[in-house]
Amino acid sequence: MNKKILVSIIGIIFVFSVLFFNSVNATFYPYVKDVGKAKLVRSVKDFKTAESEHFILKYTPQDEKYTSLVLDIAERHFKGVTEDLGYVPREKVLIVMYSDANKMNRDFSLAKGTNAMGLYLNGVISIQSPSLWIGNEDNLPEIFEKEGPIVHEFAHFIVDEVAKGNYPVWFTEGIALLEEYRENGVSWGEGLKGKPYSLEELNYKFNELDEVLAYKRSFEIVKAMSYKYGMESIREIIKYLGEGLSLEESFYKVTGDTLKSFVDSIK
Repeated sequence: MNKKILVSIIGIIFVFSVLFFNSVNATFYPYVKDVGKAKLVRSVKDFKTAESEHFILKYTPQDEKYTSLVLDIAERHFKGVTEDLGYVPREKVLIVMYSDANKMNRDFSLAKGTNAMGLYLNGVISIQSPSLWIGNEDNLPEIFEKEGPIVHEFAHFIVDEVAKGNYPVWFTEGIALLEEYRENGVSWGEGLKGKPYSLEELNYKFNELDEVLAYKRSFEIVKAMSYKYGMESIREIIKYLGEGLSLEESFYKVTGDTLKSFVDSIK
């Protein structure tokens, strides 16, 4: 067989395999997520429960005094985040508040000593009790709203629901940080200097990069998307991701620009 033809056939097979994988991933991911959610729910079956219009909160008795605060803040930002990202959850969103950081780590298979203020996984938002990281009781509500994880993790929830797990980490982090900025005026990494990471580095080496600078770069890119193309573009990109397209394909379909050239233009 002609070598050039063979290479072309291999290339076509590769392209179709990638498209097929993305499509299958987006199709079956919700079922995989449901299994993971059920496991997590079982691990907190003895927690108490409080509810608001759009959220269910699981908590331990020692955190009962924080339940209204958590649910009020979640409801306060529900409309803004759902409108920005173009999706309203069909069911109430589950939030689990942990008074024991080690149990939270165990439930999410994190290394002992890991200090995550908030996490999103398998359709569940998990947060540390404010008592574990806020020392100033007088300003606790304000600190929890502006510096806490509710907006950030709720944004992750929506991206995951719509995109069906089909997205790079940096993109969902950038969106979550953009929502913190739009909802609470928090500008991640403001004033920090560093060489801007490339699209390739963000796509394939995100967890190896300097964490603060990687998050800052992700935020800058997604914020620039919202400024140049509007929030509608981000909503459309997330929707196409949920249909199985790659981020690069989704971005091009929405904007007519290549993602690499756009990222390279942001210094």
